[in-house]
Amino acid sequence: MNPLISVVMSTYNRENMVKESIDSILNQTFSDFEFIIIDDCSTDNTFEIIKQYNDDRIKLFRNEKNSGCTFNYHNAQNIAKGKYIVHIDDDDISLPLRFEKQFAYMEEHQNVTLLGTFIETFGENVRPSWVFYTDPLKLEFSMNFYNPICHSSVLYRKSFMEECGINYDISKKCAQDYDFYKQIIMNGGRLANLPNVLVKYRMHSKRLTDIKTTQDIQIYNAENVVRELQSRFLTDNEIQKVKELMNGFPFNSYNTDDVISAFDIMMNSLAQKDFQYRTVIEEIKEDIKNDLFVF
Repeated sequence: MNPLISVVMSTYNRENMVKESIDSILNQTFSDFEFIIIDDCSTDNTFEIIKQYNDDRIKLFRNEKNSGCTFNYHNAQNIAKGKYIVHIDDDDISLPLRFEKQFAYMEEHQNVTLLGTFIETFGENVRPSWVFYTDPLKLEFSMNFYNPICHSSVLYRKSFMEECGINYDISKKCAQDYDFYKQIIMNGGRLANLPNVLVKYRMHSKRLTDIKTTQDIQIYNAENVVRELQSRFLTDNEIQKVKELMNGFPFNSYNTDDVISAFDIMMNSLAQKDFQYRTVIEEIKEDIKNDLFVF
């Protein structure tokens, strides 16, 4: 009988962190899952540490060469047997009730495709969490500017991905999660966040988002996602104008008046088109004025 949840972890050279991440999964109150771990040809003791576990739920694979986490996510989704797929990074920690709460929510909300959670940041040079919206419409609108969902917290329906032909794009070495969410939105899926802190997100200097070479790739890929999403309702000239006024996140890193002007451009365009989330723009503008995005 297939498990209800397939957990996916891609790991590479995390001998000092991976055990804590794995233990946090094995200690979940919800136990009906398989745990797919793909070691990406680690050169330290990561693979040996994982091999020491004696738990039938762990399905351990090892790449012959380092292929990148996107490649691993893509393959793991193909082999996953669960109704839902869960992601956890090899340096983050899931709190014990995570699966139980996410599974219950998704069973009750059949119209939601992918569910994240609130997070607690910890580690080196800690910054506050950027995850604070739960409403699908606010999340979908926010996606036009930045990624408001923590990938290490997501649970999603495998059936939706199969029906729509969605998987991680192996050409995207960075911002692959942002691109994945974009695919869901473009195919009519809905995103949500649970307002519960269920993942501890570790910040450290070896994260891909903090390494200069991968930072540049991430920015480039993220800008392409933004452009694709905005092109649904903005002209090329409007997209360029919005970018000039506001290019990045958090919004309050820029002049608030410029950010509001960018939102107004989108509002004027949306007035001519049938996009439901234009109703939440005024609320998000107030959040900006009230410094919700100040980090």
